[in-house]
Amino acid sequence: MLAMLLILQGVAGPPAPRIARKTQPATVPCPEIVPGDEIIVCGRPDDQRLGRLPEPQRRAPDAPLTFRLPGGGQGNVHAVQSTLPGATGSGAVVSLRFPFGRSKPATPE
Repeated sequence: MLAMLLILQGVAGPPAPRIARKTQPATVPCPEIVPGDEIIVCGRPDDQRLGRLPEPQRRAPDAPLTFRLPGGGQGNVHAVQSTLPGATGSGAVVSLRFPFGRSKPATPE
């Protein structure tokens, strides 16, 4: 019994990688369906049920991070590097811009 279990364990291997697997393309293209007619099930040419999502847009690593503040202000965070004789220092800078005074009324044109 133990020998049979060991043989079965040795035979079963990991699944083949997706590249090595052969996919069966749809043999018959899907015909056009008339509304209210029969239901026709068609195969997909690939083995994925859902398509891949597009790559997310990546921000440049050295681009400053900008954000809005309540009241119409704006903030900015960016990195700086300064060099002194014998040492190099790096840090982060936060800049805030607030509007002062009353805003100008919109003039109708």
